[in-house]
Amino acid sequence: MKIKEERDQLEKLINTASDINNGLTPNAADIPDISAEPTMVVDFDELRFQCNEEAEMLIKKSIAFSIPPEMLENNEYLAEKLKNDSFAMSAIIYQLRCCELVQRSLMEQIKSGMTHPRMYEVFAGLVKSTGEINKQMIQTVEALSSTYKNLKLDMREMSNEALGPRQEQGMITTGDGSIITRGTKEIINESRKMKNFKRENVENVEDVKVND
Repeated sequence: MKIKEERDQLEKLINTASDINNGLTPNAADIPDISAEPTMVVDFDELRFQCNEEAEMLIKKSIAFSIPPEMLENNEYLAEKLKNDSFAMSAIIYQLRCCELVQRSLMEQIKSGMTHPRMYEVFAGLVKSTGEINKQMIQTVEALSSTYKNLKLDMREMSNEALGPRQEQGMITTGDGSIITRGTKEIINESRKMKNFKRENVENVEDVKVND
């Protein structure tokens, strides 16, 4: 057999094998059993919107004892700060919700029989991350509550300085009507002033003579 004939036979074999492979290799998109199906049906845009609403509601409830709603509406600084704090809190809540979704997806796959040691390892890591995010969220809420409380005190002090103190019926009050408490030394001095004032009035009465 000549070299040319051997080459022709090899080419025929190669072409025949290519045709067989092309005919046996299916298209994955045409086979429903092989097509990947989503393990969860989630609208992430809607999820993020819900996280924003949840974050704003959470912060408003946590500062309700310090900052009333009307103060948030009438103060531009507080309203802007609430907006920024809500955005930061919504990011934390979004991470928490995503971790919960992935955990549920893994549990459903394990339940269907798709078990693998790596899946259990990933699930354990997600559980740890979820606990850390919950802890971070609680600490953030407590820090924000303390911050807004200090802001209210600062705003009250600025208002009192602008209005100035006044004295009504023996009590010193601030511009917004709050009573200024006194220490022990101030109470003693005030008592001495009142006693001296009464003594002077009594002496003046004794000096007055009734004319017959």
